[in-house]
Amino acid sequence: MKTWPARSIGALSVLLFLLLSASCRRTPDGRQVFLQSEAALDAVRSFSMHIENKGARDWADAEFACDQDIMRYVTVQGIPNAPSLKTERIQTANYIFTRTLEPEAGGWGRSRKPIDPGVCGRLKSPNNQALPANRYITVDQAGSLPPLFAFANEQGATITHERDDLCDGLPCGVWTIRHGLADLARPETVWISVVDRLPRRYVEGELDHPITVVTYAEYGQPFHIQLPPSDVGY
Repeated sequence: MKTWPARSIGALSVLLFLLLSASCRRTPDGRQVFLQSEAALDAVRSFSMHIENKGARDWADAEFACDQDIMRYVTVQGIPNAPSLKTERIQTANYIFTRTLEPEAGGWGRSRKPIDPGVCGRLKSPNNQALPANRYITVDQAGSLPPLFAFANEQGATITHERDDLCDGLPCGVWTIRHGLADLARPETVWISVVDRLPRRYVEGELDHPITVVTYAEYGQPFHIQLPPSDVGY
């Protein structure tokens, strides 16, 4: 009996999803999709993130092990007429450790609280959400995750299903929310997986001219983030 390669089966599954999406007459309710995505996200305690600020030409990578209250960030800041500044930061429940990686490597420094709970605080307290203002998203902010609960409950906002798309091979619905004063507030667009309802991409601004683009991956994967040497202190 003939067997199909796993890659072919995966491709056929994606093709079938796209065909079914195109033929489906009823679009899911955007607010309901956002609430489902919020519920899926609230159960997450580890994932990775990549952020690009298009205007400033900065980018950052991050790993979050929120079950251990440990987060690691690598950020690159573009500086006009100078080499880019690349730094590494590790945050625990009590300390922030920082060092320079480029243009020259430096030693670890340590600072104590007050420490913004950031992304892990957002996951653990999902009801404490604020609607986004016009701003650049940074990787350590709670706002680097879309405030899906707040979006779903925003009065006067419109949520539009733009299209169906693929994110890292996963079928996703693309949803744009425009706030009450659409000509004044920038839209937010979220790619939400139809498989597990987790957000895979988050764009601030118009899709043709994005301000910030965030991508998410490795949900539920373990991260072994190495803390600085013991002489720096934990």
